[in-house]
Amino acid sequence: MNSVVKIILKILLIGLATTIVRIIGQLSIPAGAQTVLAPSVFAQNGTMPLAFTVYGILAYALIASLFLLIRSRLGGNRILQGLKYGLSCCAVWIVYLLEPLPHVAALDRITYPVADSLALIVMGLLLGWLLGESKGSAGRKETAFPVLPVLTVTACFFAGRMIQYRAMGIYSSFEEKPWETVLWCLLAGIVISCVTAWLNFHIGNGNRGRRAMMLGCLLFGVDLFLFNFFMPLVFDADIPDLILRTLTDVLTVTLGCLSFPNRRNVGQP
Repeated sequence: MNSVVKIILKILLIGLATTIVRIIGQLSIPAGAQTVLAPSVFAQNGTMPLAFTVYGILAYALIASLFLLIRSRLGGNRILQGLKYGLSCCAVWIVYLLEPLPHVAALDRITYPVADSLALIVMGLLLGWLLGESKGSAGRKETAFPVLPVLTVTACFFAGRMIQYRAMGIYSSFEEKPWETVLWCLLAGIVISCVTAWLNFHIGNGNRGRRAMMLGCLLFGVDLFLFNFFMPLVFDADIPDLILRTLTDVLTVTLGCLSFPNRRNVGQP
């Protein structure tokens, strides 16, 4: 069988297994009673389980496929390689699940991060097992953590969110909980910047624009887009608002990623 076909089948298998774990986690979450958002059309006509399963397989498979962009530069054994990537996805998903939004109950800020993290950790372990690369050494040595670029990505994300709240009026709790929302923006910016800084150690060299696109639009942007569009499966979400917030976050993070230096791993060409 062609090696590309084998990789695709492995990625689809990982997507299926991750979706099964996520569904089990969803069934373990107590049913909420939020009244802010109406149920989605899938919830109303009874097709949400099917829609969630199909979308979950495709979404997790796409997120898993991004591992191929960095696996050759990851240190450690195969399982550790996949686990590192899975945990980087966990960090982004958790911080977005903590965003103060009108429909999010206090308990949801605990149960959903746990369920999503478990699924992504399983995804990472399967990635390492099925697609990790055995290495004769401990991996590539990383340079010092880039403090200034991390601050730049954080500032860009924060500025973009303030513009969205004040000028674009996106769906949020900014008016009711301004300080909580501002603190979340700072936290999210720091987490996203640290994740992109770590990913920056493990992508190929190239000009700043190319690397910023890979970091901001692919490794962060695709992950965020697929995460955000789980929401319309459950709720009657404002799709234009969801697209606007996703694209703006991706744009501001990508702009911030332009500040990362060209060289990261010692000995790389």
